[in-house]
Amino acid sequence: MKIFYLLLLLCLTHCLSPSLTQAQANQTKADKHFNNFDYALALEEYQKLLEKEQPTLHLTERIAHCYRLINQPGAAEFWYRQALGFPGSAPINLFYYANACRQNGEYTIAKKNYLRFAELDQSRREEALQLAKACDLAMSWIDRPLGIDVIADSTLNTTFADFSPVFYREGLVFSSDRGRNNGSDQKYGWTGTPYLQLYYAERKGPASWGDIKPMEKAINTQFHNAIATFSPDFNEVFFTRTKRVKNRVLPEELRTESNWQRYSKSDEFINRLEIYSATFSKGKWQDVKAFPFNQGENYSVGHPALSPDGQVLYFVSDMPGGHGQTDIYFSERQKDGSWSTPVNAGPTINTSGKEVFPVVHPDGTLYFSSDGHIGMGGLDLFSAEGSRATWGPVENLYYPFNSPRDDFGLIYEKDGKSGYLSSNREGDAGSDNIYRFKPTEIPCKLAGVTYARVPNRNGRARQVPVGGVKLEVTVNGNTSSPMEFESDENGRFLFAVNANQTYTIRGSKKGYLTRTFHVMPDCRKVTDTVQIEMVLDRDTPNRPIVLENIYYDLDKHNLRPEAIAELDKVVGMLRDNPTIRIELSSHTDSRESNKYNLMLSQLRANTAVKYIISQGIDPKRVVDKGYGETKLLNRCKDGVSCSEEEHQLNRRTEFKIIK
Repeated sequence: MKIFYLLLLLCLTHCLSPSLTQAQANQTKADKHFNNFDYALALEEYQKLLEKEQPTLHLTERIAHCYRLINQPGAAEFWYRQALGFPGSAPINLFYYANACRQNGEYTIAKKNYLRFAELDQSRREEALQLAKACDLAMSWIDRPLGIDVIADSTLNTTFADFSPVFYREGLVFSSDRGRNNGSDQKYGWTGTPYLQLYYAERKGPASWGDIKPMEKAINTQFHNAIATFSPDFNEVFFTRTKRVKNRVLPEELRTESNWQRYSKSDEFINRLEIYSATFSKGKWQDVKAFPFNQGENYSVGHPALSPDGQVLYFVSDMPGGHGQTDIYFSERQKDGSWSTPVNAGPTINTSGKEVFPVVHPDGTLYFSSDGHIGMGGLDLFSAEGSRATWGPVENLYYPFNSPRDDFGLIYEKDGKSGYLSSNREGDAGSDNIYRFKPTEIPCKLAGVTYARVPNRNGRARQVPVGGVKLEVTVNGNTSSPMEFESDENGRFLFAVNANQTYTIRGSKKGYLTRTFHVMPDCRKVTDTVQIEMVLDRDTPNRPIVLENIYYDLDKHNLRPEAIAELDKVVGMLRDNPTIRIELSSHTDSRESNKYNLMLSQLRANTAVKYIISQGIDPKRVVDKGYGETKLLNRCKDGVSCSEEEHQLNRRTEFKIIK
């Protein structure tokens, strides 16, 4: 940053100026490079001009644009700030300045300037307001980071780009442009480094690696080969390879600043992405095949990711008809081994921006990167549960998985807690690197209260603190030496815990059913206190206890999703108290006939009991009983007009100890 400042001072104090003719020639040369999308060459020429003449809005603005377009937001921020100091500076420079500040983690400044831009350009007001909101979110995420350590892997990384690791047999395969050190590596003109190749690192320990070697020539051809995914048996690989397309006329979509792959008008070839596969046989990779839906002459297809069963291939493309710049698609393997026509993964995943680098976890969770969903800046990591074109809500992985820069290519180890990701979070001078992440044991406090559920007159329960409850605490399932505590007279207890540890708290007191509670404290800071409530029920026979959240839709007897969680508590209670036997009863509202309601309530009780038995509880310990409308909790009997909420109160499930 200092060198740019010194250059500016040099321009302001320079006594000698080149001739006007020479200056105009140099200006024309620089602008030609810029208009041809040769931003690195243009930047070099603009900086030469800056050494010899006074800075102007045009010159300063063009330097800022160049740094933005070659993805150096640190320098871009400086130069946009200079450009904004000139009279007549375009409002869009304010937007670009805010973007650069956001990518540099300067969220307060970025938010301020997004709000200023929202007032200046009404056509992009909503976009600017959303980005201002993203700044607030990013600051809140940084203020309360997840209990995760993210550390650059010094063994895997070089000064070159190293990214997108994937597990392969006893090691790791990743992409890198480090070259093979044989002196014959060709260079990629855009980056000035060797072409990307796939490398294999053999695991030597939990976080250590042996020799790193390029994969064989059947995989690594002359130009780019990167971003691999393997079948479950590791005998099939899909990977990305570039196709050099003759640049006769630069396609219109490649002329814009927001495209996926940028090219110069003077480029002889365009590198489009394609997917290839190979099979492992007789000790080597062979039978390399092109994915049948490659269309390198027209658009890119890359970043493959196989589903856990190897039957669905997810990938990225900028093919026509998508939701944004690049979308995630999928293709299904047919019975004859062929692949179905690609289908877009849908608007839940895909946005008007870029969705890239999909990875499918063994449990089916999709991890991908996007600059279209709200994030911290650059590409953020996201997750979603589902498959094909049906997905649940997209979740940001938060800080420190994400940073203000680009974060992508995440994989988990078998423990489901540690793993690897790729990022260029080290700043303008840093290239893509591979980072290890693992849980960190941040200490904090766990505070709780032991309550008893006491029925009200209307049959509903209220919570009353219970003191003197004996608490046995074990960590991560280790029952050999449990910690022992006791709640005070107000039912309160407090003890120290660590993040990312599972605590099992077993509460017991004479006259009450034993209760076991599991918690993994979300400690973000040492000063945090995690609050929990442990609810106990009396062991009094024949006293009904209403189960919360087990309600039914009108005329239905199937369980709602929230009912499963409540029934799981009953299952836990039966396991904690192996000598008791219960009646689980269901009740309806007064609508419909008595006979119908008795039948419906019996079906409901039977459905709940079947679920409990399916969790391993002895059928002899649970009796199902339907009472229909015979035990209403309120005034809503036949002929009385009531609200839906009042009726739903009667559609309840209870249990009582019968032995």
